[in-house]
Amino acid sequence: MAAKHAANGRIHFPVEAPILDGGSPIQRLPQDLILKIYSFLDVVSLCRCAQVSKAWHDLALYGHNWQHVDLFEFQVAIEGTVVERMSKQCGGFLRTLSLRDCEHVEDDALRTFAEYCHYIEKLVLSKCYKITDRTAESLSRNCPNLRHLDLSSCRNITNTTCSYISEGCPELEHVDLSYCSITVEGVKVLTSRCQRLKSINVKHCVELGDEALQHIGENCPDLETLNVQGCKQLTDAGLALVCENCSTLQRLSISGCEGITDATLKKLGACCKKFRVLEAVGCSHFTDAGFQALANGCNNLQRMDLEECVLISDTTLVHLSLNCPNLQRLVLSHCERITDIGIRHLVSGATVSETLQVLELDNCPLITDQSLDLLRSCNALRRLEIFDCQMVSRSGIHKLERLRPDVKVHAFFPPHTPPPQSIQHRRNICRCCTLV
Repeated sequence: MAAKHAANGRIHFPVEAPILDGGSPIQRLPQDLILKIYSFLDVVSLCRCAQVSKAWHDLALYGHNWQHVDLFEFQVAIEGTVVERMSKQCGGFLRTLSLRDCEHVEDDALRTFAEYCHYIEKLVLSKCYKITDRTAESLSRNCPNLRHLDLSSCRNITNTTCSYISEGCPELEHVDLSYCSITVEGVKVLTSRCQRLKSINVKHCVELGDEALQHIGENCPDLETLNVQGCKQLTDAGLALVCENCSTLQRLSISGCEGITDATLKKLGACCKKFRVLEAVGCSHFTDAGFQALANGCNNLQRMDLEECVLISDTTLVHLSLNCPNLQRLVLSHCERITDIGIRHLVSGATVSETLQVLELDNCPLITDQSLDLLRSCNALRRLEIFDCQMVSRSGIHKLERLRPDVKVHAFFPPHTPPPQSIQHRRNICRCCTLV
């Protein structure tokens, strides 16, 4: 039966090799050309083509067309048997597979997958809640070319997975273990053997502390991306070890790491000259002095999320304007010391007005319509958020929208309280009774 999203919610893959049907009109085109056309189609489109005719069925399910497969759209429909059939049909060709949110997939199906798909390079298993360390064991035995592994929110994954993966997947470059039950022992064994890692995500692995960062810094010299959001045991000392040993670091998420101070920003500015993206939501100890050091040392900054960095002021915007000509996205929500003066400095920079695409100023109480007038000169601006900016008026927003229709302005105004004279006294009888 053709591969399709059937009425019963299941997707079916035939196991037999494709056999061309010479009587189909599609055969008027060279087979290589047809396969090239099919190579641009997604999974849903290929499944639909497979239902047209026997010839289309065979060509659509030719393994070469299934090198990169994303089954996210099917989600609930995906069961273990689907993964097993697809693995047998396309195993020698498959390079990328995403089973994100496919909650019914279990270890047995992924064991079959690993046995047939030796050349897999990228595997996304995010929110596959039923898989365990057994899946990592199968991957370790059969998938030596694995470079990208996403196990985020797989609640049964433990340090044992780190041991398996480190033994059998030495080429690993990207690993996502966010929300998994990983401790410092798992980080130690993983980084000691997979020393080509460029991206590590251990978001909300709450047991990790500075010792885990020490192993990352010592063993991952090519690290470019590190996400330790919500790891509240981390301190400046641990992050200093990463900065000093990973000079290629470009992206860092430390949102929710409440103990981090300006010392980390200064270390980034001194050691990581290629640094581009900072997510620091809730880092309430950061000050203007820290961002001055960061901006002076990291001139390639492109995106910064500084929501609830409550100690920063217009001075930070001055330094960003002077030293960060490539700034594209800036979040300053709940930074209550930011004023129109800071916005004036930001947009007066030599190139920021030509690069800034997104600016978020939610709950900045000192921002007024003057900032909206200044932002009109930002030619690249496409989105502005000003929720709960009480000094901004409706007329100011309408003016910006009229003069810059290409900018999407997101704002909210609470409903007006009715004037006292408009409030009517409650009647002794309901309105329905007066109509009778």
